[in-house]
Amino acid sequence: MKTTWTLPLALLGTALLASPALAAGPWVSLSDQTVLHPLDKMRAEVAEQRTGACKPAVRDYKTPGLAPAAGLDIDEAIASLEKMLAALKPGDPSRPAVEQSLKQLRELKEKGTKVLALPVRHEKGAMTFEAALKTAETLVGTAGRKATEGTSSDVAAALSVKSPRAALALLLARHRAKLKDAMTLVNLAGVLTLAGLPREAIAVLDRAAELGGTLPAPGGVPGQAIALTNRGHAFLGLGRWSEAQAPLKQALALAPDLSEARMNLSKALLCSGDVAGATKELRAALRRTPAPESQDIILKEKTPGRHGDGVGPREQSPTRRPSAALFDLSRGAAFELPQLKLPRNRREAIVLHPQYEALERQGRAILRDLGERATAVNLSQVLDPGELRWFKLVNGAISTSIFDPEVWPAHKAAYDAHYVLDKAWRPLADQRNKTLETRLHALPLGHTCADVDAVYDDVYQTYMDALRPYLKGQEQAMARYVSARVKFETALAANLPDPAVRAAKRAQIEASAKAMFYGPVVYGGVFFSEVPKLFCTGQTLPGVPLDLAELPTLDADPCGGVFSGAKVKSKVPSAGLKAQGLGLSFSLSCKKIDIELSTSSLLGTDWLGGFASASLDWNGNATLFTGVKAELKLPKGVPVTGGVGAKEGIYIKFGKDGIQDAGMRVELKGSLGAGPDASTGLWEGKIEQEFGIAAAASYWTGN
Repeated sequence: MKTTWTLPLALLGTALLASPALAAGPWVSLSDQTVLHPLDKMRAEVAEQRTGACKPAVRDYKTPGLAPAAGLDIDEAIASLEKMLAALKPGDPSRPAVEQSLKQLRELKEKGTKVLALPVRHEKGAMTFEAALKTAETLVGTAGRKATEGTSSDVAAALSVKSPRAALALLLARHRAKLKDAMTLVNLAGVLTLAGLPREAIAVLDRAAELGGTLPAPGGVPGQAIALTNRGHAFLGLGRWSEAQAPLKQALALAPDLSEARMNLSKALLCSGDVAGATKELRAALRRTPAPESQDIILKEKTPGRHGDGVGPREQSPTRRPSAALFDLSRGAAFELPQLKLPRNRREAIVLHPQYEALERQGRAILRDLGERATAVNLSQVLDPGELRWFKLVNGAISTSIFDPEVWPAHKAAYDAHYVLDKAWRPLADQRNKTLETRLHALPLGHTCADVDAVYDDVYQTYMDALRPYLKGQEQAMARYVSARVKFETALAANLPDPAVRAAKRAQIEASAKAMFYGPVVYGGVFFSEVPKLFCTGQTLPGVPLDLAELPTLDADPCGGVFSGAKVKSKVPSAGLKAQGLGLSFSLSCKKIDIELSTSSLLGTDWLGGFASASLDWNGNATLFTGVKAELKLPKGVPVTGGVGAKEGIYIKFGKDGIQDAGMRVELKGSLGAGPDASTGLWEGKIEQEFGIAAAASYWTGN
């Protein structure tokens, strides 16, 4: 696991839709389903990263490029001065000053200083707000100073392509248009830190505080918490680890679900030497919704190779939140295993044994067929990367479903019954064999085959009567387990939007369920009915049909009659609108309905447009996505066709209980054709990536 701590909350103030109605409920994020590694393992991983993570990120605005340089590390400062001194000629008037500075730095290093502090706020030599703006204006350059006020989506798009300079230009233009807008300064400070100017960021945050007034609460998040988070992140950029902690803790007191603040606090604690505290905060930061780890379910069984023995120690096991915290579990399918007829005596066992063996062979064929159906779908061809990410989330919950509280008790009971049977069978078989040997030796001379059969009938009757309750106990416990597991896993599978993928996943679930029947249950009948044949020939055996009820299937789609995968698009040009090429598209699936309104012309171009889309699923949850899109096509008349397109913007998800998640989404697609008529497809691809706020910041900064 790789962890990075450079996660600001730079654009929250302008990027999210501020709506008290939408913000009324608790946050639920996809990151809440994150699996946490065992505590001891994560603590060791965090400790290993201290050297690489704990470096200031300060740059001289004159440095070419946008990548911050570690300008405050004392070792690097000494090395820089030594290099400068070596380049100076003897007698150079600059040598005494450089030598004096080098001496002072070496003395500071001997005293244990690792980071040279730059003055901020009320310290002597601190940067002023005006100087900070001047530095930012210098960084964006002449072209950047000509920028006009941009929208939140413009800023997000600039950061998404790793261009803090462009984002700075847009925010500076916004500040020029609204000099008293404190939230613009808060956002500007976040981008300044991203650009390697944390000292300037603190000066800008100080001016925002001087303006006074109440900051807006976009998405229900207090603006003051955003400002405090950006302040703490700026102190991290300066290498002032201890000073970063106070504003970050204050931000979390105002907004406990700001995982960005918690991630930065984790770094501040790590760089201050508190590995345990850093690990604790990091584990909490990997989820957005605050909740005690004690509510997590453990994903490791206690005894390797033995199911149902209990879960492993929490500190040594991976954990995740229960599936019910994120997924809709309302569409589970009923699945009841039939009862297997067991022989009442040795003679019925002789008749039923080959039927059990045939049933086992039939089961292997059924499971092979289900396995082929389960793997028939090529996920990489059916799902784009965004959908594949969601599939992996759902599939991960299915693959560990036994640990969810809805399934675990039945799982444990089933395997408890299985191991009880396994433990009871051997002593009973040993006793059967000993009794049989004794009884046969006691037969008088001149005994008949009928006498032998009578002994076998009697001894096996005792054995079968003793073993039967264990077999029925296993069968009933397995049936309850399969019923609970199938209902739970099919409910999870119904969260998959693609009908073909849903069908494949249901086939896999059905195979797993039937394997429990054709495995432990049918095999129990096989070894229970393994008895010697009759010794007397010509005797009539009872007719005992198996009369097994048909096993259920999971062929029915839980979406019922809802259209799946149908897509309709239309272009509706409208001369009455300023933007040209107004387009309307919508699609229906089991999971949701999507509607998009877009334009194909902005800023006087025919390749850049705006769009707004809404997605509503059948559970009452919705997603709003708005931003900019671009599309470039190869010119006509060339022997190849195709082009590339992109959408970048802000999304916000909400449901009946309020906001669920928010962040940035990036969609990229492209195609290339060739041949005599330029119609032969060479390549076509689509990438859809959705980021929560923390992940978006990581994407923006390239972490």
